[in-house]
Amino acid sequence: MTIKKSGDSAVAVRRKEQVLAAAAECVRMDGFHRTSMSQISAAAGMSSGHIHHFFGGKEGIIEGVVAREHSELGDFLEEVRNAAGHSDAISAFTELVPKCAERYMAPGHAALAIEILAEASRNQKVASLIYKNDDSVSESFHELFGGPTPEVQSRCEIIAALFEGLSARAIRNPESAERIDMKMLQRVIYRILKEE
Repeated sequence: MTIKKSGDSAVAVRRKEQVLAAAAECVRMDGFHRTSMSQISAAAGMSSGHIHHFFGGKEGIIEGVVAREHSELGDFLEEVRNAAGHSDAISAFTELVPKCAERYMAPGHAALAIEILAEASRNQKVASLIYKNDDSVSESFHELFGGPTPEVQSRCEIIAALFEGLSARAIRNPESAERIDMKMLQRVIYRILKEE
């Protein structure tokens, strides 16, 4: 599910985003299974019927939250591409590492990311959506760093594991964000991408 469908008015797109932001906040607080449609409705300031019209129920909202996460990664990738116009892709990505790391370590993002992964372990539809999203983002990064060679694929997997690990660390130890030296993290990422 994408947030915007062709033919959606600007108002519809805004309302969908309003629902997804409210749903994401509810999920962060209570998890997918304990979050009810009435909670989402109250948090969004919208009737359950209106939400049902946009998403068809809780499953559609879950898919929308996952799609929203994918969209944010796509925006970050576009930022790397734009920055790469002024330098090489590795240097451009390395420059943006602190921004990406901060996003992964933000408590709200970290909690939602863990909830999405936990839901994927129970819900095959969500797992499939996450896999497709991951595959799409990975392909874009492979292309950015020289093509889908085994070496580039391995480097990108290591970097993805590192960033996703930052989310786990942020939950396990809230002080980890303050302890991580961003310059050191940039050097590590650069070495992973540049090492001969």
